[in-house]
Amino acid sequence: MSKQLLTSGWLRRAQRLNPYYQQRLGWRVPAGWPSDVGSEAFAGHVARFQHEHGQLTVDGALGPKTWAALQGSTWKPPARDHLVIAGKRVPVPFPVVTWEEPGGLSFQGQGGWRRRRDPSGKGVDLFVLHWDGCTSAHQCFQVLLERGLTVQLLLDGDGTVYQTLDLADACAWHAGSVNERSVGIEIQNPVQVHRNQWQTPARAVIDEAYVHRAGQWQHLDFYDIQKRRVVELAEVLCEHLAIPHALPMDGNRVTRALAPQGFRGVCGHYHVSPTKPDPGLSLWPGLERAFNNHV
Repeated sequence: MSKQLLTSGWLRRAQRLNPYYQQRLGWRVPAGWPSDVGSEAFAGHVARFQHEHGQLTVDGALGPKTWAALQGSTWKPPARDHLVIAGKRVPVPFPVVTWEEPGGLSFQGQGGWRRRRDPSGKGVDLFVLHWDGCTSAHQCFQVLLERGLTVQLLLDGDGTVYQTLDLADACAWHAGSVNERSVGIEIQNPVQVHRNQWQTPARAVIDEAYVHRAGQWQHLDFYDIQKRRVVELAEVLCEHLAIPHALPMDGNRVTRALAPQGFRGVCGHYHVSPTKPDPGLSLWPGLERAFNNHV
């Protein structure tokens, strides 16, 4: 069954994640299922249940949504109202699921990050925005684990923020040469238009200019709640870290090329890498309006 429902890549990912989720969530193996939670057979049972349920992503991983469904309920993120910065809880006006929660997403004990040279976070002067190309923040987390990458924040389609590491003292591996001085966020968006079939509600399709080169292309947009949440997050991070209320501008618009070397502020992945297109252009108007209030 696993071979029918899961590609080899997703099968390997599920085999790695199921022991992780068992430890994090404390679930017991359902009666009649294989006892080895890291096995192909166990992942196959998970995938079959997800497929039969009809409302779950079929990935073979017994995470919080699937575990809740097995118990006949619907999982709700155990959200709080704070971010963790330098070990302190900083109040925020939006829902956050930190890595400290049993249902949180944690890179603690995983590879793909290290402590910053200055764990106080005083050297952090950049907030880098990514889109994740995934159908959920949980799927993005799984992909990052498999690739040995990390990011401090994940923003799901419903506006829930997942904090995976301390923003001040953890240097996550998400943006190459600027990792030491940046906080990164993966914003859930499957990007490719044909993937809209897995989004509820369907996302708007936008036609916009390429970055780094001429021409136009179509891709899926962010939800409005995500656009608002990015602005709220940027405001909090600029207030509590050494991040200026600034965007990399080219005249009267955010540049579609690399940011100037040493730029400090909020930027996209494409501003620090010539091969990346994310996060597109639709997040900038909201950030420009917000930052104009700080001029």
